[in-house]
Amino acid sequence: EIKHGRVAMLAATGMIVQDAYTFPGFQEEFGTAAMMKLHDSAVKQGSMQQLLVWLGLLEIISGVPAIIQTLNGSDRQPGDFGFDPLNCGADPNTLARRQLTELKNGRLAMIAVGGMVHHYLLVGRGPIQFITHIPNFKDPLLPF
Repeated sequence: EIKHGRVAMLAATGMIVQDAYTFPGFQEEFGTAAMMKLHDSAVKQGSMQQLLVWLGLLEIISGVPAIIQTLNGSDRQPGDFGFDPLNCGADPNTLARRQLTELKNGRLAMIAVGGMVHHYLLVGRGPIQFITHIPNFKDPLLPF
């Protein structure tokens, strides 16, 4: 669940950032029809297959050692890769509090992403566009 929470936190941040900033020239290129063309050309060129192969390989390389450790009875926690250069896990009480905080933030981010995606599908506006372009407070789902 922690891994899914981290992905949701990145997704929520990405949805907000793409509303707040757009690279010059990308507004015209990334409409719905243009996205379908881009996807189709990426499949024809083999880019999507490369993503599948390399990301799948990365998952296998990182997942197999975790499975082996689990089967051998390791007490390794999910998402704990032993990388702690600042020694944040020295105090068990502080570590437990931070883990709980990350778990709660991840759950909230999952709910937020679900709301942002459904709102975008219903209205066609992202979170920042919705807040900055509310036509009226009685019916905020009206178009601009």
